[in-house]
Formats: sequence, structure tokens, C-alpha cells
Amino acid sequence: MNDLTPAPLLLLHATAGAGHTRAAQAVSAALRQLGAPAHHTVDTLACTSSLFRKLYAQAYIDLVQRAPELWGHLYDRYDVVKPPRSKTTRARLAFDKANSTRFKDLLAATQPRAILCTHFLPMALLSDLKGRGKLATPVHAVVTDVSPHAFWVYPHIDHYHVATEVGARELQRKGIAAERISVSGIPIDPVFAERTPAAAMRATLGLPERPTVLLLSGGFGVGPLVAMLDSFAGDDCGLSLVVVAGRNAELEAACRERAKTLKLPVTVHGFVTNIHQLMDAADLVVTKPGGLTTNEVLAKGKPMALVAPIPGQEQRNCDYLLEEGAAVRLHDEPDAAWHLARWLGDAKRMADMRANAERIARPQAAIDVARRLVAALGA
Repeated sequence: MNDLTPAPLLLLHATAGAGHTRAAQAVSAALRQLGAPAHHTVDTLACTSSLFRKLYAQAYIDLVQRAPELWGHLYDRYDVVKPPRSKTTRARLAFDKANSTRFKDLLAATQPRAILCTHFLPMALLSDLKGRGKLATPVHAVVTDVSPHAFWVYPHIDHYHVATEVGARELQRKGIAAERISVSGIPIDPVFAERTPAAAMRATLGLPERPTVLLLSGGFGVGPLVAMLDSFAGDDCGLSLVVVAGRNAELEAACRERAKTLKLPVTVHGFVTNIHQLMDAADLVVTKPGGLTTNEVLAKGKPMALVAPIPGQEQRNCDYLLEEGAAVRLHDEPDAAWHLARWLGDAKRMADMRANAERIARPQAAIDVARRLVAALGA
């Protein structure tokens, strides 16, 4: 923290799931686009011990990969707002404080006049400071999924930005006053508000001019990509596939090997920085229903096929997108080829999903959040 200087705005995230970081980066990009005052974007886990940091981030990833049903059980069990003085709340806060001893140093170094959190870990620490009269700085929070879990609910957070009207209602039922909630959408990088026609982008990227399916695994590279590729064994079905394996080098290698055996054109990537272009090139996006990714796809006006939702927050995101008609659910990944070809061949279904994606998309969410955060400087 020695290299941080005072700045009016502080954006806090945590590298426990890629979405929290990407949301903070999106607001950061929006602030730059607006020509807003200086700001710092900081991983709250950098204020913790190396052991806590490793366990906090890796434990979540391991749990959702190896025991998703257990995660879903814990998610539902603890989706209850506990009183501030309850034993559970005090124990959790004491644990977070004991492992975040450098957090006050961060605040002292940056001296922010407004703070935005895209993860609940800094919210717990900041709400405690505000409740004890140790901090007067306005604190805003961005909920990075459709449903605001109880982990996001703290009494001294000044303002919440949520994805939907339903999310705002849920947050009110959990004790947050309506005037402290804005339905801003989930912040995504402003670049996703820009569009290029699919055929033009395919030409730019050197992809064949065919109906194109984009298969995503998320930033950490999880999901049934290999099983879906296996389903395309056999004759060329007339589609083109673009696969993004994220930061999982082993998964990328497996996808590349599988792609060599297929008769249709397949382009395989690891982690990419031009996902917005790949989405433009696609006619259908197959993805896990993470909050950030699905909102990026909505902003592009693309239909989605949702796979392998993690019980808990991803399942709620999935339910919302299905209810709104912007997505279909791919249950049988080993038969993905048949389902994807069938959906792409149904012009009305695809048109309806595109229209519904347009209807519920909030491509300007990051700009809206950034503007309200700047306004908080004068509060």
C-alpha cells in the first residue's frame, strides 16, 4: 500500500470469483470515460495475510468445482440477515477484521471521499467503521448477481446498486430502505455497449461466414467445454465454433486436442482480452450464468444457452434469464450439437431471445454507477 496516493474515489473488489474484479474495472473504465476525479482500484484481499488471501479465494473456487451442491446448501442456509449483535455476525466480523489488519492503512493512504465496493468483504469492514463513528465517507455497493444475498446486507452502507427491480425488492425485504437502492444493472465495461454486425466481425477476426456459436468457460476456466465439443464428432453440421477456455491452460489444451478431431471449423482460445469482439461475431453464446458474463451478452443483444449453473447465485441468474425469455437451458451437454443446431435453425426463437435480451439489457450500468459515485463526492 506504500505506492498508493490520496485520491477522491476508491473502488474495492476481491479476487474471489472474476466477476467482482471485472465489475470494479468496468466502473473504473466508466470513470475515465467521464473524465471523473482520480481513483484507485484495489483488491481488498491485498490487505490480508497471504494465507487468508489464498484460502479465501481458492476455497470458493474449489468448493463450487468439487462440491457445488454443498455450496448451494450453504448459500441458501445463510441467506438470512442476522442482527448486528448476533453471535454469528460478531464472529464473522471479528474473523474478517483479524485477517485484514492493513485495511485501515489502505484508507489512510488513499483518503477517499467516496468508496465503491463490488464484493461484500470490504463492505463488512467499512460498515463496522461507519457504525462506530470511525468513518464518515459515503460507501456504495454494487451487487454482482441478480439476487442480493444476505452477505451483501450491512446497516451502514449508504447506497446499493442492484441488477433488477426484483433484486431491489429483495434487498428492501432484507432491511435496506428503498431510497438507498438504485436499479442500475450490473456494471460491465462500456465497450460492450458498442456493436459490430456479426458478419463484419467474423471477417475482421478471420472466422468463416457460418452460423457461429461462442462457447465460454468463465475467467477461471470451468464448465463442460470438452463434453460439448465431443458432441460435434461426426459430420460437419454447418456451424462454426469459437471456444474460450479462460485461464485454465489444461482445459485449453484439451479443447485444442479435441478440436483437431472435428470436421467443422473450431477456433480455440485461452484467456482473451477481446471477448466483446467474439460476442459480436457469435449468433448464440453458450455460457455459465455468471452475473458479469451474462450481462455482457445481454448488452450485445445475443441469445444465450446456459450450462451448468452453480447452485446459489448462478442458479438464480439462470432462472431470471429463462423467465425473461433471453436464454435457453442446455441440460444435456453431451448432446449439445443437436440442441444448438436446432435452436439456431429456429428463426423465431432466436429473434425472440434477441428482442428479450435487448429489453432487459443495461449496457450503461457502469456509467450510471460512476455518475452516482461522483455525485457522492459532493454529498
